[in-house]
Amino acid sequence: MSVPRPRSADAVVLRRGTLEVEVALRPFEIIVRRGHRRLIRSLGAWLADGTVHDHFIQLTEGVVAREELAPFERALSAAVLRRTDEGLTLVLECSGGRRARLEVRVPEADCVSLELYAEDDPLRSALDWRRRADERFVGLGARHSTQLDQAGRSVQLGADRRYTGPDCPAELLAGGGIPQGDCAPVPWLQSSRGYALWLRSEANGIRFDLASERVSVSTRSSAGPLSLKVFCHPTPAARLRAFCRLTGFPAVLPEWGYGFWKSRDVYEHQDDVRDDFEGMRRHDIPLDAVVIDSPWATQYNTWEFNPHQFPDAPGLISDMRLDGVRTVVWVTPWVNLDSRDGQIPPQPDSERLHWEPASNYAPGAAAGHFVTDQDGEPFVTQWWMGTGSPVDFTSPAAEEWWRAQARDVLELGVEGIKADDGEGYYLPEHVRFADGRSGAQAAWSNGRLHRECLQRALDESHPGRGVVFGRSGWSGQHATGVTWGGDQASDFWSLRVLLVATLSAACSGVSNWSHDIGGYLGHRLVERCPSELLVRWLQFGCFTPLMHAHGRMPQEPWHYSERVLGLYRAYVLLHEQLVPYVRAAALTAARTGLPIIRPLCLTDPTDPRAWSIGDAYGYGPALWVAPVLEDKAREREVALPHGDWIETWSGRRVRGGGPEVVVEAPLERIPVWVRAGSIIVTYPSWHVARGLGDVAESERPLVATLWGEPRAGRAAVGLADGTWIAWRRGEWSVVPRREISFREVR
Repeated sequence: MSVPRPRSADAVVLRRGTLEVEVALRPFEIIVRRGHRRLIRSLGAWLADGTVHDHFIQLTEGVVAREELAPFERALSAAVLRRTDEGLTLVLECSGGRRARLEVRVPEADCVSLELYAEDDPLRSALDWRRRADERFVGLGARHSTQLDQAGRSVQLGADRRYTGPDCPAELLAGGGIPQGDCAPVPWLQSSRGYALWLRSEANGIRFDLASERVSVSTRSSAGPLSLKVFCHPTPAARLRAFCRLTGFPAVLPEWGYGFWKSRDVYEHQDDVRDDFEGMRRHDIPLDAVVIDSPWATQYNTWEFNPHQFPDAPGLISDMRLDGVRTVVWVTPWVNLDSRDGQIPPQPDSERLHWEPASNYAPGAAAGHFVTDQDGEPFVTQWWMGTGSPVDFTSPAAEEWWRAQARDVLELGVEGIKADDGEGYYLPEHVRFADGRSGAQAAWSNGRLHRECLQRALDESHPGRGVVFGRSGWSGQHATGVTWGGDQASDFWSLRVLLVATLSAACSGVSNWSHDIGGYLGHRLVERCPSELLVRWLQFGCFTPLMHAHGRMPQEPWHYSERVLGLYRAYVLLHEQLVPYVRAAALTAARTGLPIIRPLCLTDPTDPRAWSIGDAYGYGPALWVAPVLEDKAREREVALPHGDWIETWSGRRVRGGGPEVVVEAPLERIPVWVRAGSIIVTYPSWHVARGLGDVAESERPLVATLWGEPRAGRAAVGLADGTWIAWRRGEWSVVPRREISFREVR
C-alpha cells in the first residue's frame, strides 16, 4: 500500500472520560492512562521482513513454529494525517525507510482501538510497549502450560502446545517437547496492570511475546492490518464482560449439558454402545448422554449411520432416550475422498465403504460448498481421518447444505453433536473462502462458523434442548455450546497442565468447559489410566461444568477395583446433585461473562497471589476447589481467597487470605471449601441417582443448605429457572413455592 506524506504536527492527547491517550510524535511513542495510572507506557511499532518455516505434524496435530526475521524496522517518528472526534490517523516513519499508517481511536470511555497498516508487505507487523517487572498475564485461550501466568513466554497461537511430561523421549524433550494440537487459542490477554488486549484477527501466525523487556503483539501482514483493541475497564471481570459484549456471552445450556456423558474412542458395533449404557445402569452410575465418537458414519462425514456397524441406529437411540439418556454424535467439517487412513470399524463391509469417496463429496464439490484452492477447485488435503476437503461455512449455501444433512440424523432423536477438527492450522494461506477472504486472513474462522451452524441445526430440530460439544476455539467460540480441552496423556503432568488450561480458558471467557476424564491418549499411549490418576481426574471432573469420560483405552470404572467403582459412582452422583448450583453460575456467565470456573484473578485481582494460582479455583460464587495433582499425595497445600471458609468434608472453619493451608486429601477426597454464609442449592441424591432424565427443571425437588452464619443475617440465591431462595434471621423462603428441603451447617 502507498501511504501519503502528511504535514507534521505537535504531540497530541486524546481524552474520553478518565481515559487518556498521549501520542508523542518525535520520537514516536504512546502512553495510555486511566486517571493518574499509566496502564501502557512507551507503545511503539515495528515491521520485519522474513520467511516462514512452520511445520505441521499430522500425527499429533502439532505445529512447530519457526520464522527467520530480518532486523526490526522500528517506528521512529509520526505525523498526523487526519484527526476526527474519535482519534487520529498517523503516518509512521520507520528505521529502514519503510512507512506505515496507524489509526488511534478512543471510541468509548474504556477502550482504545489501534490499527496498523504496513507498507510494502513485510512478513510481520507489531505493536509493542515496555513491560513492568511485576506484570502478570493470563488468557490466550486454553494454554496447556505449567504456569497460569504467561509472563516470560512467547506464544504463537495455534502452535504453542507441547507435551513435556514424564513419557516424552529425551531427544524430543531437548527440542521443546512433543508438538500437540493447540486447539482452543483465543487472541485475548489480561494484564495485572489494569488492561486487556483483543487482537481482532482469525489468522495463523499471531504472536504474543511476553518474555522480553517489551510486550509485543504481532501478526503476519498477509492477514491484513494489525487490529488491536485495548480494554481499560477498572477490573478484569469488567474487561471480560466488555469482550463478551463484542464476541458473545456464554449460553445457558439445557440441564443435561451439565450432566455426565460417557464415550469411547471407537464403538466398533452398536452392541458396544449398549455395553456402556447398560454398564452404567448395572453399576448404578448416573448417565445423561452417550457420545458416539468416530467412526459411526458410512464415510467421513456423510451424516449417514453405517448400517454394518449400527444395524438399528434408530432403535438404539430410542431405547436409550426412553430411559432418559441422550445420544451425541461426532462430526468434523471435512468430507472425504478417501477414508482408509482413518479409524474404520472392523466389519469387511465397513472397510469397503471407507475405501470409497463419501457419498456427499461429489454433490458438495459440484455446488461449490468446499474451501477452494487458488484455481477455484476444492482444496484437498490429508487430515487425521483421511483425505478430503473442508466445508466452507462462510458460504450461506454450504452452511444450509451441511445443516440439512445434520437434520436427518437429529430427527432420529440425536440431541447433541461433538464438533471436532475445526482448527486453522489445517488451512494454508493460499486457500480461498466464499466470502472472499484467504486462509492467510481467516484460517481460524471456519471452526467457529461450524459450531454455529451445528447449533442452528440443533435449535431447528430440538429447540432449547440441543448441545454442541466443540474442540476448536477462537474469539467468540465460548458463546456456542461446550468447549473441551483436547487430547491428554494419562499422567499427572497432563492433569496439572490441563487444570492450568482450564483456568486460562476461563480467563478468556470460556464458561461451558469439559475434558476427558482419565486422559484420552492413555498411559504411555498403550495402557489405560492408572487407578489413582483416574480417581483424581474424576474428582476434578466432578467440579467441571460438563463431566465427560472418554478415552482410547478401557477406562470404564467396572474394569477397576470395587473401591474405584464406588468412588466413581459417588463423584458422578455428586456432580449431578450440583447441577442447579452450576446452572445458576451459568446464568451469571450469560449475563456478565464471569465464567462458572473462576480463577482468583477474575474475582479478587488485588490479591497478590491471584495472577499465579494455577492449581485451585472458584467454582461458581461459593465454592473453592483444590484438585489433588500429585501421585500418591495424601495432603496438599492450598491458597484460600480472602474471607471465611468452611471445609466441606470436615466442617472446619478456615480464615482465607493468609499463608497456604495444609489440608488432608486421602484418595477418596478432593479438598473443597464453601464461603461462609453461602446457600448451596442441590438436587437430592435419590432424584438424580440414574441421571437428570426428563423432569422439568422447575418441578424438581431441591435441597438448600446454608453454610455458616451470613454476616448481615441474610443470604439469598437465584436459580436458572427463576426460583429465588432466601434465608433471613433463621427463616427460609422460596419463590415460587416448590418441593424443597432446608439444611444448615453451623
